[in-house]
Amino acid sequence: MHPILLNLGSLQLYSYGVMLFISFICGIALAEHRARKFGVEPRKITDLALWVLVAVIVGSRLFYVAFHWDEFRHNLVEIVKFWGNPPGLSGLMFYGGLIGGFIAGLIFVRVNRLPVVKLMDAVMPGIMLGEGFTRIGCFLNGCCFGKECHGFPGMVFPAGSPAGARFHDAPIHPTQLYSSAAGFILFGIALILERRRFKDGVLFSVLLIAYSMFRFGIDFVRYYEDGANLWGNQVVSLALAGVGVALLILFQRRPRKQPPADEPGRRRA
Repeated sequence: MHPILLNLGSLQLYSYGVMLFISFICGIALAEHRARKFGVEPRKITDLALWVLVAVIVGSRLFYVAFHWDEFRHNLVEIVKFWGNPPGLSGLMFYGGLIGGFIAGLIFVRVNRLPVVKLMDAVMPGIMLGEGFTRIGCFLNGCCFGKECHGFPGMVFPAGSPAGARFHDAPIHPTQLYSSAAGFILFGIALILERRRFKDGVLFSVLLIAYSMFRFGIDFVRYYEDGANLWGNQVVSLALAGVGVALLILFQRRPRKQPPADEPGRRRA
């Protein structure tokens, strides 16, 4: 729709990049705000975010390359060019970023001896919020689009966008907005579920399952170049949902830890 938000000669401000930046800033700010609640120093969240930021970009790019290898097999240099045509940051896949960020985050918290499970609960709502903003960037860029949709809520994308180039003047599913809505909805659900005071790790597990199922459903109306890309994403969705179920069972069975005697809110004798 609007891949370039600002064009000043050689300076171009891409909508996807702007929304990705907003998603990281909001996610980090939210995680820092929540950190103390989970017994984590907020400054550690900032350090963790830098690790995760790099890992998300690398992971999401490698995932895209793996599922679109024919685009790169004859020119490997193109693998590192994720800002070219179409304009803006493109050629990234959410699941690759999620997995890459999770691995980098796990390494960071292990090295710094931080509470892994508590951090998972602390940052997961921010990830969902970030997904909501990032997919708006996909919509503005015209990437990650859906199949033809003759009726509500079908939309026609400009011919200059990736979606418009593939579907000339044909209405298609705005799957970017579906994914964005899923992110915002799950963020709201996370805030509601937190009031239930679940055991550590339960919130993370529930959100992982819910998002994976959202994505599994959305992919049925999303356009993919071939069936391998579709089923590859479907397999990842189901696998992550399975991991979420396993973690949910594990965390539910763990005994609830009692707060130390000097913890705020604990009544002293």
